[in-house]
Amino acid sequence: MSASLFSHAADPDPDEGTPGHGTSVPDVVAVRTVPRDAEEAFNGFTDYLHLWWPEELTDFGEGTHAEFEGGVLTETGPDGETAVWATVRTREPDTLLELEWVAGQDPRTPTDVRVEFSAVTDGSTSVTLRHSGLGRLPDAAREYDRLENEWGQILDRYARFMGAR
Repeated sequence: MSASLFSHAADPDPDEGTPGHGTSVPDVVAVRTVPRDAEEAFNGFTDYLHLWWPEELTDFGEGTHAEFEGGVLTETGPDGETAVWATVRTREPDTLLELEWVAGQDPRTPTDVRVEFSAVTDGSTSVTLRHSGLGRLPDAAREYDRLENEWGQILDRYARFMGAR
C-alpha cells in the first residue's frame, strides 16, 4: 500500500511503442589500417568514394556514382535518379566524419555513423567506423547483423583501394 493517497502510476514513456524502442543492440564497429597518412586516408574515403564503394551495396547497382556533395552523401544511378544515404553532421578533415545515416532504412529514423582517422606511428592510418543508434530501428538485431557484414565489406574495399593488403 502506498504512503500517499494521491500516488499514481508514472507517466508513460512517450517513445514507448516506437519501433525498436528499448532494444539493446551493440554498435557496429569496423577498424581497418591503411598505408597512407591521415590526410590521404580521409580524402580517399570522402573524395574517391565512387571509385571503391561496392556496387552490390548500392541502391542502383552497376554504373552508380556515390559522392559527398553539399553536406549530403548521395548515390546517383545511371539514369540520373538520386538516393540520399546520409547527411554530414561533422566533417573535420583528416580526423573525423559524422553522418546521420538513412540508407537502407526509414529516413524518419536515422542512425549515426562516425568515422575516425587516427595516425599510426609507421605513417599509416587507423580508420574506425562506428554505426550506432540501431536500437531505434524496427528489427534492430537483424539490422545489426546486416550492417556488421556490410560495413566489413565496405571497409575491406576501401582499405584495398588505399593500398592495404
